Amino acid sequence: MKILIVEDDEYKGSDISRVVGDHFSEAQIERAGSVTSALRAVTQGGFAFIVLDMSLPTFDLTGPGGGGSPQGQGGLEVLRLAKKLHATAPFIVVTQYPDIEIDGVELPLSLAAEKLSSRFGVMVIGCLLYEFDSDVWKSQLNNLLHSGAQ
Repeated sequence: MKILIVEDDEYKGSDISRVVGDHFSEAQIERAGSVTSALRAVTQGGFAFIVLDMSLPTFDLTGPGGGGSPQGQGGLEVLRLAKKLHATAPFIVVTQYPDIEIDGVELPLSLAAEKLSSRFGVMVIGCLLYEFDSDVWKSQLNNLLHSGAQ
């Protein structure tokens, strides 16, 4: 099983990778740290899940361009491409912000998954708030991984 984690923050990405790896011990976890590398990975496909941050740089921080421009809604570009490719992998959004702006409207995370799914024609099974000093997001992520694997 391949799982893609799209996250530019090393600490947050490692936290998410640990939770996913503990849940699916046999999973092959791939990381993408920018809009560009996420688009490349989604194009290759074959993922059972995609864990996606919304705020991403244009390019990987370690590659040419040193990250490029920050995109507060870079995750939307990933969802847009997934729609175009008819991607079937379920998405889980993990963000450090309590709202996601969709079509100019700030939506709380509790409503964002449904709106993202309908807007982009992909399966977004949940949006959760990452807080480095809390374990709540970990249990929420585990629940989403469990329900999405059914």
